[in-house]
Amino acid sequence: MSGAQSWMLYGAAGHTGALIAQHARQRSHQPLLAGRSAPAVAALAGRLDLPYRALALDDPAALSAALADVDLVLNAAGPFLHTATPLAEACLGAGVHYLDIGNELQVFRTLYDLHQRAQRAGVAIIPGAGFGVVATNCLALYVSDAAGGAQHLEVATRAATAQPGPGGAASMRENLPYGGWIRQAGHLRPHPLGSGATTITFPDGPCRIRPVPTGDLEAAFQATGAADIIAYSAELDPAAKPRTPDPQGAGPQAYRSYGWAQATGPDGATTQAWLQTGEAYAFTAAASIRAVEETLTRSLRGAFSPATAFGADFALTIPDTTRIDTITAEAAAGRR
Repeated sequence: MSGAQSWMLYGAAGHTGALIAQHARQRSHQPLLAGRSAPAVAALAGRLDLPYRALALDDPAALSAALADVDLVLNAAGPFLHTATPLAEACLGAGVHYLDIGNELQVFRTLYDLHQRAQRAGVAIIPGAGFGVVATNCLALYVSDAAGGAQHLEVATRAATAQPGPGGAASMRENLPYGGWIRQAGHLRPHPLGSGATTITFPDGPCRIRPVPTGDLEAAFQATGAADIIAYSAELDPAAKPRTPDPQGAGPQAYRSYGWAQATGPDGATTQAWLQTGEAYAFTAAASIRAVEETLTRSLRGAFSPATAFGADFALTIPDTTRIDTITAEAAAGRR
């Protein structure tokens, strides 16, 4: 590592990467912007007055040279099935921290298997520093602690976005061949993809959710040790009208994204909580930069989930984000 605590944002020219780069600049960071497309990265770097480097992950020599000048890499280039392993391996070799914003189950399994190597290298490996995992993971740890140690755990998200980027859909397509999964008795078990829909209540009313085979299954297990875990995502409502920002200037606060977690403890009692925040991509940009800041100031060694690394209250450091322990009868009754 260098002594200046500089860092690289890989995938900077993508939809989410550009939002992260802008937020980093607003917080007075000067990351090295990197990605495969030299023109796209150069254009973004020019707008933000930041350094940049065109970098292909299939060029080990160039990758090693680029990492010699940084202390941390934040990977925003999905699908992470293609980018996480080569970047994480390069980071281990260079003694550089690795973070990403992905939520892909197979990638989490691979990265968590690097725990001992990361310890020996003296670096942290933390996938899932975006909305989906941070929201559920921090809630999972919170409700598990409240329940006296979760035996059964359920987590869910409902993301509200101003303009969905293409990365999420691409990652979903790439991971579909792996099928559906849940955790039972401490192990990942195949689960029919698309089955198991149920309804929960978010603070603004009931919502239909369906199990999804995401990295939350691994992250929640690492944070809580719960033997049984199901991760859900809200179903799309084809009748729902797109939400538009408040013309009076509410901006991102016009969007409401939610996380939910429910833990069943050793005595059979359940504890649940919700996370309420604004636009999901804005949360990802803020959370990933906060994760960078925390990683560079802590002595983390190994592979971690966000809550394991930074604590259950980490999500509450993101602007416009609150944790809710109880919701109103009106919400439970479906008055939206």
